[in-house]
Amino acid sequence: MSFLYRFTSGLLRCYFRLFYRFSVHGTSHPLKGKAILASNHNSFLDPPIIGAAWPEEVHYLARASLFRRRWWGMFLSKLNAHPVSGSTHDIHSFRLICKLLENGDKVVIFPEGERSPSGELLSIKSGIAMLALRTKSPIIPVYLKGTFEAWPRHSFWPKFGMPIICVFGKPIFIEAGQADHKKKRQEEITRQIQKSLENLKQWLECGANGEPP
Repeated sequence: MSFLYRFTSGLLRCYFRLFYRFSVHGTSHPLKGKAILASNHNSFLDPPIIGAAWPEEVHYLARASLFRRRWWGMFLSKLNAHPVSGSTHDIHSFRLICKLLENGDKVVIFPEGERSPSGELLSIKSGIAMLALRTKSPIIPVYLKGTFEAWPRHSFWPKFGMPIICVFGKPIFIEAGQADHKKKRQEEITRQIQKSLENLKQWLECGANGEPP
């Protein structure tokens, strides 16, 4: 982990703990090697929250417009953000994610495809299952609670004081030979991710007792 990444993630953890009573669950035994971190998406706060919570470096896709200012673009690149001009589901993005995973990196993906307008969990798109099957990468479900209340989709500025919780669930592994019957497998993996995120949400609502599901 680079010094800049370690310093920035540590600074973000302090910031979120100070202003949002930030807490994390499910990182006691982090999965080594490549993986897809599949998270619900409510807010602009979601990517830095996950980066601050996970104990290793993670990679992100970001809108190319964020890189227009050279100094800011260089800073984002050092924090493993990768510019994409179109949808995160287009062919360029797909190839970029595959390359990162093949290099053994962890990549954050928001499989709902957009920020939730209500804070409720949306339906999972099948593209993430396609990526997992293509690269044989395990999927780590991530559920974020409180980011919608802190900075909802249609709000210009974030609010302070809302508690934010980040929960990492048990990995979903892609076993050898599961590339057969791709369409059926994609549908099955997509349902697994949806169910895992719903279980993490319910686990939090029931008091967050024991290990996350």
